[in-house]
Amino acid sequence: MARILIVDDEAEIRRFLSRIITHMGHEVIEAPDGQTALNLYQDQPVDLSFVDVNMPGMNGITFLEEVKVLDPAAVVIIMTGYPSADTIMKTIEDDGYTYITKPFHIEQIKDLVCRGLNAIGGSKP
Repeated sequence: MARILIVDDEAEIRRFLSRIITHMGHEVIEAPDGQTALNLYQDQPVDLSFVDVNMPGMNGITFLEEVKVLDPAAVVIIMTGYPSADTIMKTIEDDGYTYITKPFHIEQIKDLVCRGLNAIGGSKP
């Protein structure tokens, strides 16, 4: 079982992702913003993070930068409702991360969880 962090200011997005991921057998930790998520990340080991790019306060890109200082091997999947933000998303891909655009489908989430966990060693299905 992996511990997966979901960071989004929209509670319904967090609930949707949480249901999918817990159904896969993983533990979920939720945060409504980047700063809360960063605090949780520092307090508890996290295997994978889904992080919205646009949030009040600390956005997803800043969270990603801060997490990489704490854990250079962190696996972070950026979520965006604005697929036209090509420059930001291209930068994320170039740095070896992936992103998903909203709205997303259950199979996309399951695939990203499996791929993300495989990236950290494949020890968690």
